[in-house]
Amino acid sequence: MLGGIVLGNKATLRTPTGDDLPFFNALMADMRVRREGQVWHEPATAATWKERLTEAAKEQNAVLWTIEAGGAAVGLALVTWHSEPGHCDLRHLVIDPARWGKGLGTDAAIALHRYFFDYLDKRVVAVEIPVDDERALRIAARLGYTEFGRGHEVYYRDGAYTDKLYLRFDRETWNASWSHEREYDPFPDGVER
Repeated sequence: MLGGIVLGNKATLRTPTGDDLPFFNALMADMRVRREGQVWHEPATAATWKERLTEAAKEQNAVLWTIEAGGAAVGLALVTWHSEPGHCDLRHLVIDPARWGKGLGTDAAIALHRYFFDYLDKRVVAVEIPVDDERALRIAARLGYTEFGRGHEVYYRDGAYTDKLYLRFDRETWNASWSHEREYDPFPDGVER
């Protein structure tokens, strides 16, 4: 599926359009993005990207957004629904390296989690992050993700293998730590969701 509009303070997550395809291609070709293990698809022709976007729109267990700031595409986010009810996986949250350090990744992540917990009523979000992806780990730590597993020697780069962390973030942590970001009050205990 293609996502609707999710507003952050600095970034907006919106439905991808054909105008985003050259940006997606350039983003996936950027070696800084590829090094961090955040590649959604390999670089390709515009026609191939159009096919990929069409396939993403048909996918029932995934949602794709373009992340926009200042009227321009600055990244993408892809979420898949977990086979267990109430769970989802944040597969990709990629920001253009030219925009790193401006808070767009954190802002988009907060907006996404508001969508997960306040709109979709999810209970748990999971993510996999290479141990050397410092930017992603900082965002995950700010939000309140906790480690629940580790894949050893998963990625090979810079002449050595590196591990992957499996992290999770639950609705209780969201409610306790991010109440100022909520759009809706949580359901009281005992009330059917």
